[in-house]
Amino acid sequence: MDMSLSKSAFPFSIMLLSSNYLYANQNLTDLTHDDPFFYTSDQTVSADNNLKVLLGIGRPDRTHSQIPHLPFYMGYMNTNSTYRFVSVAEQVFTMIGEGKHGLWRVQENGNVRLYRKRKAQGLPVDSDLYSQDVIKTIGNQYGYYLKDESWAGYKYPDQRITENNTLNYIDVPITHPIFKGKYQDHEPVDLANWYCTMSENDYPYAKKAMNFAFNQQAANKIGPLGKRAGLDIKENYLNVLRLEHFPDANTWVNVGQEGKDALHVEWKAIDANKTNAEYYLVERTFFNKPYLFATAVYDNVDNDDHQYVRPDGAYFASLSQPEQLKTDVTYQPRFHFLDGDEAKAVGLPIYGVHHPNRAVFGGGGACPLKGGDWGRYPDTSGGAGWPTQYEEVTPLCDAVLVDIKFFTNLDNQSWDKPAKYLANAGFRNQSVRYKMQPGEYGVFTDPYNTEKGIKNPDSQNVPDVLTLTYPSVSEPVQYVAPPVIDSTLGMVPTTDSTCRPVLMANVSN
Repeated sequence: MDMSLSKSAFPFSIMLLSSNYLYANQNLTDLTHDDPFFYTSDQTVSADNNLKVLLGIGRPDRTHSQIPHLPFYMGYMNTNSTYRFVSVAEQVFTMIGEGKHGLWRVQENGNVRLYRKRKAQGLPVDSDLYSQDVIKTIGNQYGYYLKDESWAGYKYPDQRITENNTLNYIDVPITHPIFKGKYQDHEPVDLANWYCTMSENDYPYAKKAMNFAFNQQAANKIGPLGKRAGLDIKENYLNVLRLEHFPDANTWVNVGQEGKDALHVEWKAIDANKTNAEYYLVERTFFNKPYLFATAVYDNVDNDDHQYVRPDGAYFASLSQPEQLKTDVTYQPRFHFLDGDEAKAVGLPIYGVHHPNRAVFGGGGACPLKGGDWGRYPDTSGGAGWPTQYEEVTPLCDAVLVDIKFFTNLDNQSWDKPAKYLANAGFRNQSVRYKMQPGEYGVFTDPYNTEKGIKNPDSQNVPDVLTLTYPSVSEPVQYVAPPVIDSTLGMVPTTDSTCRPVLMANVSN
């Protein structure tokens, strides 16, 4: 045996074992070990240390300029072995994943689906959903998210009626009395949104980061397009975080290759000055389990291609000026592009361009080709999303791709504000005293300058105390302490993730 080889190999094998042991015992649901200020965990200021004047005694919780330290979070999520990484640093949330991720189009129909709670009797099939007794029963026996019931809280489209001839679920418009007028003055929900799945169910490896982000000032602040897409309807969208693209990220639309069939593809970048866009990361239940979805809403400046309201049903009847709304679907909406062109979006009959072999999951792989409840997909009866969405607004699968490269300021304040992060913020005063060693600073001593008699025009006698007066004072950047969560809750996904369930357990009555 070559002992020199064995000696050199031995420590390497130990290193590998140690590395494997380290990762096997890493708490992947909380990479900060439940300490979002971990970056100061190795620091302690003693009572005899002069720095106590700046940092206090013990573990530092602020900077030298008295600005509070801010928590740092990191996490990740995946679907189909494709990973997205989220972080929070200095109250800036980022999510970076893959480029050109496929989106599906869906559109809310102005309703909320409420599911019968476990052991609740449920309403008779012929119930008047607006009678006072029924409204009270709805509040007691139905809910939009049955958190304690896991997957069983969802009921399939073909399970509408129980064996006792009561309703497993009901659909009510957002103007229904059960919502106590919360959406009475809501804009008409007339815009589609384009979405894609970002996480596995319960997103256990990003839970703490997202729990923090969803509790900050910028959370659930919905833009004008987002409101017209219904993203502020809390019963459908549990939490919403508006995002901005990094400068080099974009939306890409398939316009096809000129003169060739629809299976010849080409995606072009949109012009956001002519096709308005808003981007969001939303938390929504899917089969009664929380997931994270990236969502985009578009509307052209010069046409109404992305707009639609079905001219039928209780929601439409509740609108104050329905005659002003567009009531026919544009199946292929146009987009404007950076090269100056305008063209229709071309959808694909496949599940997505990043999914070349869905057959390994036992079925599926095709685009649902219609909106509505996902239901029992990959059965061909399945829709593209949720039961609160129009069937006739078709998904146009992967007609639109989006770069997963987003950020947002969680304190809801842009960094381009002149007073934000100025050094006087921590002192909460326009005037700040600076203490230093006094003396004559800046006297030239280099012979090149002294022999020629060159004097430093910046040289001056600096006193031991100077006061700077800032033009204004702004509160230092703060954060909202999020509620404590149990990161052990929720199913940890396996490597055979399919974005969404393919086969579901039977749902009992």
